[in-house]
Amino acid sequence: MRIVVVCIFLLLWGSRLATGQTTDKNTTGDNKALLENALNENTNTKIFPVPVTNNRFTITSDKAFVFVRLTNIIGQETTREKYNYPRNRTEISFSDVQKGIYLVTIEFEDKTRTVKKILIDSQ
Repeated sequence: MRIVVVCIFLLLWGSRLATGQTTDKNTTGDNKALLENALNENTNTKIFPVPVTNNRFTITSDKAFVFVRLTNIIGQETTREKYNYPRNRTEISFSDVQKGIYLVTIEFEDKTRTVKKILIDSQ
């Protein structure tokens, strides 16, 4: 399972490099946004339980977030939650999701984002 996760990470990272999206350039625009998003990985954002069971998981973060999206590994959106008021903790419930690796995109109040990988182990 770890090998699969590592391979997926390398594919995503390699495709980012192939399209010229890097975070080490000192320019404005898209590269600045990518740098801010990369720096945001240091926030204390946690998802539990992992692996996810019973069709729900909890997200906690030091920074207030306003949007959460769950997508499968090929990019199909399965769940989307937009909050009118920023929050630091929420429980995401879903249905009709198959077992597998999913990406959770969390957008914070300051418009930065982080992406976390999870494994869903229930149907």
